[in-house]
Amino acid sequence: MTALPLEAVAADQREMIAAFRAAGSRSFQDAGSMAASREGYERSSAANGLPRDEVALVEDVSIGEGSERFGVRVYDPRPGGARVATDAVILFAHGGGWIIGSLETHDPVCRRLATLTGLPVVAVGYRLGPEHQFPAAHDDSRSAVEWLRDEAAARAWDASRIVTVGDSAGGGIATALAFEPSLQVDGTSVVAQVLLYPVVDVSAESTGYARLEEGFPLTADTMRWFAREFLANAEDGHDHRVSPLLAARDQNAAPQPPAWIITLGLDPLAEEGLEYARLLAERGTHVELTHLPGNAHGIFTSAGKIRAGETQLVRAAEFITRTVS
Repeated sequence: MTALPLEAVAADQREMIAAFRAAGSRSFQDAGSMAASREGYERSSAANGLPRDEVALVEDVSIGEGSERFGVRVYDPRPGGARVATDAVILFAHGGGWIIGSLETHDPVCRRLATLTGLPVVAVGYRLGPEHQFPAAHDDSRSAVEWLRDEAAARAWDASRIVTVGDSAGGGIATALAFEPSLQVDGTSVVAQVLLYPVVDVSAESTGYARLEEGFPLTADTMRWFAREFLANAEDGHDHRVSPLLAARDQNAAPQPPAWIITLGLDPLAEEGLEYARLLAERGTHVELTHLPGNAHGIFTSAGKIRAGETQLVRAAEFITRTVS
């Protein structure tokens, strides 16, 4: 298949895609090893991400024991004297196909969400596959919600007003935390979800896979590689935690917390994200959808170079503040 022409790419992302193609169109699965893929993602996110906003408190916390240990990073923009017990909390799950990505790759995004909303952000550094396959990332994210609840009183957080946010694979985790019964935590409530080009179905390939087979950092082969490395077997792809679109297709599905969803036209995930938004709305969920037809996957971790990423973070933050006020 021939790559889509550069003229189809939005102006603010065209230069980056041209450089990617000039360098040989080597994507994450082409790095040669998992370590090289992870290192490459770290480098590209650092080079292309937003400037790191100053935040009043940034703190790394370790959760769990032994092989189940993982980290969270707290971003609290509130001056000490301004803290009140009714402040909502943002829980952020990073993207990277559940196998790459880290607290560092998404640090600028979390800082910007904190400064734009004035709310604390808890980012989850969940364990990655293939060393820790499904459901490790989802179990860690649920444990992070438990930790948030247990820390709420001491940190002046309101655990009954959590906003889940995530990009790509993290977007799938964010929405699963909002509705999946096995991921619900007593004493907490998710009141809104922000899904940034989310992965919502790995049980089957949408038509977007056939459209995006080369010429972009995220292609059909990249998504297949992510799934192979993260899932222990094909049946895991039908679990609603990793394929929430399957739950949304249930005619009897209950409404979810209000959702702000962004999809991108030059992204193999576009079709599944658009269907997810439609089904949530049909089942009674308040949905605000943005679709950018000329942009490709990765605008938020490259928001220092791609204007749409920075602009849409502002819109996401506005949705959060409106919803929790």
